[in-house]
Amino acid sequence: MLNKVVTVIMFVIAITAQMGSAQAEEVAAGSIENLLELNRNIEGEFRQVTYDEKGKQLQVSEGVFLLAKPNQFVWDSVTPFAQRIISDGKNITVWDVDLEQATKKPMSGTVGNSPAALLGQPAADVLPHYNVATLGDEKFRLTPKQNQDLFQTLTLSFRNQVISAMSILDTLGQTTVIEFKNVETHEGVAKENFILNLPDNVDVIVEGQ
Repeated sequence: MLNKVVTVIMFVIAITAQMGSAQAEEVAAGSIENLLELNRNIEGEFRQVTYDEKGKQLQVSEGVFLLAKPNQFVWDSVTPFAQRIISDGKNITVWDVDLEQATKKPMSGTVGNSPAALLGQPAADVLPHYNVATLGDEKFRLTPKQNQDLFQTLTLSFRNQVISAMSILDTLGQTTVIEFKNVETHEGVAKENFILNLPDNVDVIVEGQ
């Protein structure tokens, strides 16, 4: 629309607005980068609810999580089905306990377009993949710059500099809301927490190798 404006006054207004928008996005990106870095060594509980495009609740899961630098995390869903997702910094393993099946793949392929990467990877490496907008105090909306991503928008909320919620709108119109509670910071944990020793009866599928 702006390139159709032919008067000098409107052109100047357009350029000024673009500069203001760029500066605002730069400030927002800086703020969320600081908050994400403060939340890289944390642990707590989560409640995850998925809704369809009409707002109907599809699934609810609850569990505990653990994050630690560099790029390590444990995401344990306890209800309604037991599932454990672990990253040792190099590979991610998803273990569906009841199905006796696990999938292992390199973490490098998930850095740019995975919401989980925002909490596991250095913020400075991940945020360039998104346009960042401020929605309020300690609340931000991230929109992927690449169309091939699996979600349309990602909203992150913090309370007193601690992550409190994450909302993901995917390309099918479904929304997943994750609420975090009893979140605590730590100074680092043993690497053994991120090593998954699977039972012999688990069928392991290896991808990307």
